[in-house]
Amino acid sequence: MFRNFGIGTDIENIDRFRNLDAATRKAFLNKIFTEKELGYCFSKENAASHLAARYTGKEAIIKALSSMGHEGLSYDSIEILNDGKGVPRVVLHDGNFKNLQTSLSLSHCDDKAIAFAVVTEV
Repeated sequence: MFRNFGIGTDIENIDRFRNLDAATRKAFLNKIFTEKELGYCFSKENAASHLAARYTGKEAIIKALSSMGHEGLSYDSIEILNDGKGVPRVVLHDGNFKNLQTSLSLSHCDDKAIAFAVVTEV
């Protein structure tokens, strides 16, 4: 059943990104994140917190889209960048999703990152 809105949330342990082994680190990160996202995250003192937050954001967007009946969007087709005020903005690099508007909230503490997403058809 298709709906005209969807919500999604996700939570992740930051250690998952802090403790990546060197052999799989680059391939894993490049599979999930865009070059711009990696540049942003690694410009921060605690890159793992920002990586985990963006990962949860992508998961939350995927869950919101799935609840609307949309499947098959890959992690690297979702780009989460900050606007000039630091607000996370979602860019969907898939032409099938041009009629969607996304809202995303990201947060993290010492050991967890969390995201909440709302997707609506426009």
